[in-house]
Amino acid sequence: MAEPNPSFDGYYPVPDWAPHSRAWLSWPTDPTEMPGGLLESRVTFAHVARTVARFEPVRVIVPSDVAKEASLTLGPRVEILERPSAHGWIRDLGPTFLSTRDGRVKTVGWKFNGWGGRHIVHEEDHGFAEELIRLMNLPHYRGPIVLEGGAVQTDGMGTALVTEQTLLSPNRNPLMGRRDVEEILMNFFGVVHTVWLGEGISGLTGGGGHVGRFCRFVRPGVIAIHSPEDPEHPDFRAMQDNLHRLARARGPFGQELEVHEIPAPERISPASASYLGFYLANGAVVVPSLDDPRDEEAFGLITALFPDREAAAVESAAVGGALHHLVLGEPEPAPF
Repeated sequence: MAEPNPSFDGYYPVPDWAPHSRAWLSWPTDPTEMPGGLLESRVTFAHVARTVARFEPVRVIVPSDVAKEASLTLGPRVEILERPSAHGWIRDLGPTFLSTRDGRVKTVGWKFNGWGGRHIVHEEDHGFAEELIRLMNLPHYRGPIVLEGGAVQTDGMGTALVTEQTLLSPNRNPLMGRRDVEEILMNFFGVVHTVWLGEGISGLTGGGGHVGRFCRFVRPGVIAIHSPEDPEHPDFRAMQDNLHRLARARGPFGQELEVHEIPAPERISPASASYLGFYLANGAVVVPSLDDPRDEEAFGLITALFPDREAAAVESAAVGGALHHLVLGEPEPAPF
């Protein structure tokens, strides 16, 4: 039987800035997964959900035994679905979205192995993507490899940002090389040009190499990247290498990429935080605030990249600023 090929079927990946019918979140229950601890992370999580709900409908998957507690903090504008969940990083466990030019939406459910075996894979994680797809009532493909949603950034026009640290990790798909990965990206994302970055955020045992934590498409050909100024910062060398790679890379029409450097927080913690975890809600950009002297500068730089969107800041130091990984926008089934 032939392998599925969504790109041959006319599907392409939906970019972050496409309109959403709703946003999905998954209530965190594993105390080992959040850098700021479970209680602090739940407070942040609820604040994120309430903020996003100002701009688009929000559904949160919450285990039944903590549903009452969650409902008190999430508020009346957030819809709760009582289902098993373990990890709050819904973008990594959930599906990726594809669309045709006339607006038909399909999903891809990928394999998940605990970020390369670095975290426990709970019983609730198995089949999580398929259950989420069922709740969305969308048709889907089955992805043939281990892949977390935060590991790929696409511009909706055939260019992808990925890292060697994640997609060539021997703990995820040990028999796959660069060409194999690029073939999967071509078949399932319609990617004709892959920009390979090196390493990502330091200090994270799971998704540290996820490009969605430190380097994001703003629009086709325009990129924002986490950029520490201090040579002693643990991310400095990796980001300098990534900047050099981006300088050599080209956009969807062969043009040089326009790269905007966003400063790193001044405070250095064991797991690096970043302002690049912003989330694009309908008509808005939700920007992480990290209780750091660089908050105001980073907020101004990021919001200036999205002049047509309302800006909202969310205190998110407890999750390292990774709002993009906490929220999964389900695209509106309409031409983009």
